[in-house]
Amino acid sequence: LRSIYSAPMDERPESSVRRNRWAAFGPGLLFAGAAIGVSHLVQSTRGGAEFGMAAALVVVASCLVKWPAFRFGPLYASATGNSLLDGYRRRGRWTLVIFGLVTLAVCFTTLAAVTVVTAGLLLNLLPGLKDWIASLGLPGGGTLDVTWVSGGLLAVVAIGLLTGGYRLLERVMKLVMPVLALCTLVSAGLAVSSIDPAGWTAIPPIDDSSSRSLLAAIIGWMPAPIDIAIWSSLWTLAKVRTARRRNSVRSVLLDFDTGYVSTMVLAVGFVVLGAAVMYGSDLEFSNQATEFGRQVVDLYAAQLGEWTRPIIAIAAFLAMLSTTVTVADGFPRATAALVASFFGPTRPTRQSRSGGVVPRAMREAMDRSMTPRPETEGSSNEETARRSEGGLLVYWIAFFGIASGAMLILVKVVPADF
Repeated sequence: LRSIYSAPMDERPESSVRRNRWAAFGPGLLFAGAAIGVSHLVQSTRGGAEFGMAAALVVVASCLVKWPAFRFGPLYASATGNSLLDGYRRRGRWTLVIFGLVTLAVCFTTLAAVTVVTAGLLLNLLPGLKDWIASLGLPGGGTLDVTWVSGGLLAVVAIGLLTGGYRLLERVMKLVMPVLALCTLVSAGLAVSSIDPAGWTAIPPIDDSSSRSLLAAIIGWMPAPIDIAIWSSLWTLAKVRTARRRNSVRSVLLDFDTGYVSTMVLAVGFVVLGAAVMYGSDLEFSNQATEFGRQVVDLYAAQLGEWTRPIIAIAAFLAMLSTTVTVADGFPRATAALVASFFGPTRPTRQSRSGGVVPRAMREAMDRSMTPRPETEGSSNEETARRSEGGLLVYWIAFFGIASGAMLILVKVVPADF
């Protein structure tokens, strides 16, 4: 083993090189899991239904324009050893206050929304689950079955994160994302031949206000809200801490770029499904979570064949499950890092950065924002990453607080609207 791992990369066994490359993946897949959710399953599909294949151009353009902004998160974390929140702190605590207010405004509703959609898709995937919940005699009867499933999903996520932490989160994404990609691409490949020739247009029609609103929603939410760049920087630091070694900037960016391209390709896949199944029709998605899940699977199965129902059901559920898991982790992780950055000292930064990957102008901007402290340069990668990520106590307080707020929303809203 010593001779293998001390040898240059090109002299190592090919299987060893492949394992090392796969082991370096993680934060990029988590980004993909957070991005592939409502924006893909709903907005991309609606875009295909409304605009045909013209929506694919909008999706790709939106992803390409935002790529540098999202990419900067893992790039900054890998090059400096700090999160983006530490970088914000160097510009002044007021930037952290703004981020905290924005997070507070969206965390409860976002987690509630992605969880209830996931619960609806799970109930559609496992029809007997609803009857089993009803047999338990839980409060609310049949009107709160989606809420109880949502609570169960969050409980499972909490147990997983509590026992496995980031390592389990990464392993789940390495299992879920390939299966999701395979199911989605197979479904999209089967659907291409069913697309109406009129749907193959380059420019989406925006003659009415509803079309313009949908177009704005696709552009705004594709592939994900911009604050996920902060989560991505924190996942990069968590990778350093759990692996107890720092990957090169090049490997970190390869991981992210792979995840980002995956989100873009899968978004186009959902556009294809929407264009094949719903384009030119008057069909609209239901607001009820269970009905929405059934409607998505039924529409696709009706057009592509009944044998595709399990593939579509699994793809839709995994798309939302990946989002629920990463969102449930991302908000508390960002909150813990926010508290650490706001109340803690300015973080020291690494002296060495890769000049071959980081553009010169970006390196100079980083240098101007950094204040290295020589007396702490000997700190280990693991210790530096942990300080930047924040404390576990704050993380779990935030997790249960946000989860409780999301459940309160579901208890109040689900009986009437879902």
